[in-house]
Amino acid sequence: MNSNNKKSSDLYRQKLIEAMVFFAKSVKHPTKTMMYKLLAELDFRHFEQTGLPVTNLDYQAWKKGPVPKKLHSEITKGDDLVLPEDIAEALACDKAEDITDDGKKIRKFTFIARRVPNLKLFSPRQQKILKEVAEIYKNVSATVASKASHEPDKPWSKAVKRMGKEDVPITYRDVASTKTPVTEEEAEEMVQEILAFQHTYCG
Repeated sequence: MNSNNKKSSDLYRQKLIEAMVFFAKSVKHPTKTMMYKLLAELDFRHFEQTGLPVTNLDYQAWKKGPVPKKLHSEITKGDDLVLPEDIAEALACDKAEDITDDGKKIRKFTFIARRVPNLKLFSPRQQKILKEVAEIYKNVSATVASKASHEPDKPWSKAVKRMGKEDVPITYRDVASTKTPVTEEEAEEMVQEILAFQHTYCG
């Protein structure tokens, strides 16, 4: 990885952490499931407007909604949640037991911000989307947010419909919609350009 690509990767990581801090301070129920939903909304909304994600995370269409698979693998250890050092410096995690509607006991993980977020890392457009997403979901439970992910026009639903099952990648073609200037073909072309760049500069 050359120095320019490392700087880009580091910036994506910093933006991910600051977005998580912002959402942890801005919504009433910043659980793990909710955090995944908020990050996906941030990336998908920004991609619809610009053709680029904010955090550069890849998402999977899991049962409860979009999941950033790499981040999930990084912080999930069996039934526990363990934060890596750089995230742990910015966020704590409250761990508790919860009861589902059908009476099943589950582990509930809630993020707690240790500091204020550094929004200077984000462009004005990105800051606007961060605040819009937080405003929409500030009083919403993770269950309601999960149901919202399953609406027919959402990327989760498009990915599941395209593949005929859950637990499949959500591509940025699934994010493109008729409401935005980014068409499916343009989204695919942008993705191919990103892949070509990574192949050239990442070895």
